[in-house]
Amino acid sequence: MSLLLALFLVVHGGVHIGYICGPAWPFVATDPWLVTVFGASPDAIRMVGVALVLVTFFAYLLAAPTGVGIPPSRLWAPLIAVGSVASAIVLVLFITPGTIPGLAIDAVLVWAVLARMWRPTPLIGRRAQSNRPVTS
Repeated sequence: MSLLLALFLVVHGGVHIGYICGPAWPFVATDPWLVTVFGASPDAIRMVGVALVLVTFFAYLLAAPTGVGIPPSRLWAPLIAVGSVASAIVLVLFITPGTIPGLAIDAVLVWAVLARMWRPTPLIGRRAQSNRPVTS
């Protein structure tokens, strides 16, 4: 299960790269209609969006191995929180009906990690080396 979660995080972070490589629906970073209504420059919002996409991608990319026990596990919650918040901001800035599932994923991740203090069972590390069964 931990490997599937790690893969899911990499894919979820990678999907955000569509905003940089786009435009392809639902990843349209050329028309941030929600914030340009208030007078924000589309180019400035796009630059902010690109920065947030990179933060999202790298936070999830670094969180994925912590889910299986590779880097220190204390990085798990901060990386998930940073990735999810950055992702949610991007998805709201460039909101379309296709971005709603991503917002739900971010909300569930933040809730599970911060409110429920959930962390995956590591596949490697102290628990795995102690000859105790590792369950997912």
